[in-house]
Amino acid sequence: MAHLVFQTAFPGDLFLSIPLLKRIKEWDIKTPVVLACRPGLGDFFKTYGLADEVITIDKKSTEKASLALAELKSRSWDTVFVPHESVRTALWMWRLRAKRKVAFRLWWNGPFYDTRVLKPADFPDALRQLSLLARVDSRLAEMFGSSEMQELRSPSAQSSPFDFRVPQIPEWAGMQVIPHRPEGKRIFFAPGSVWATKRWTARGYEDLARLLIARGFDIELVGSADERELCEQIAARVNSPRIKNRAGLTSLSELVEKLSHGTALISNDSGAMHAAAAAGLPTVALFGPTTLELGFRPWQNHAVVVQRALGCRPCGKHGHQKCPIGTHECMEKIPATEVLAALDILQRDTAAVF
Repeated sequence: MAHLVFQTAFPGDLFLSIPLLKRIKEWDIKTPVVLACRPGLGDFFKTYGLADEVITIDKKSTEKASLALAELKSRSWDTVFVPHESVRTALWMWRLRAKRKVAFRLWWNGPFYDTRVLKPADFPDALRQLSLLARVDSRLAEMFGSSEMQELRSPSAQSSPFDFRVPQIPEWAGMQVIPHRPEGKRIFFAPGSVWATKRWTARGYEDLARLLIARGFDIELVGSADERELCEQIAARVNSPRIKNRAGLTSLSELVEKLSHGTALISNDSGAMHAAAAAGLPTVALFGPTTLELGFRPWQNHAVVVQRALGCRPCGKHGHQKCPIGTHECMEKIPATEVLAALDILQRDTAAVF
């Protein structure tokens, strides 16, 4: 038998499952852990020992999804942990054989799960996911009740820059899986996002690149294959041999390894921001349509967030393809000089090498 973690959300949400996966391994060292996730993401979790096995759930292919469900149904599970809250996921879980199925309590999901946890909505998502295990891990439940945990509640403030260097995230709740080993003066940019309104302006990234190159930094643009064209446009406009486009050229594992050798990351609220946390890479994150109160902050101890205090924020949990009020002021009004100033805040941190 094995424990199953079923997390088929976006890459960023899956990265935020790292503390849960790490703790399951410590809670029950004898039982293998299987991760069910989207295609292309599982290799990283096997490479770094967070899961012993990966089952790919391809939501875009009915045939492949059916084969994955058949595989899940063919086995008997010890404990199934389900951070994902969709109806389709619940229907899948209803068909599995398990000693215990743990999920967040929703008004409709009582018939599908025998152990339901009240979601601690005012905590960051990494801790919300970890709370699923606290229901069955008494030691973890004690740690959740500590005073240091109360200090980690999600902030409601929209002040900028928002410095996340204190309070510190305890090691047992952290996301870092490989050491940060900076080489040279290399800043990574991750200008993409699945949601267009989450992207800082291309002009902003271009202006910041020029400022950093003038300081002697090299710039590497990273992202998915779908973001390669955006990155290429930024690199072309900066027009310097010190800026390179690496988007779409690495697997998830290779990306995290690459990030571990950087000086810092400049990123939107995206999966790259969470990949940097796994690599221990200091990060300046730009938040626009989403707010820190939603719980998806950079989950690491060397991060600063740049944002605008606006009454229209947040305009949704994930952002939109177009600004609902047509201004996109949350991103358009952030200048490169402000992001550079946030990067200078990280320079005061002895863990960051500038």
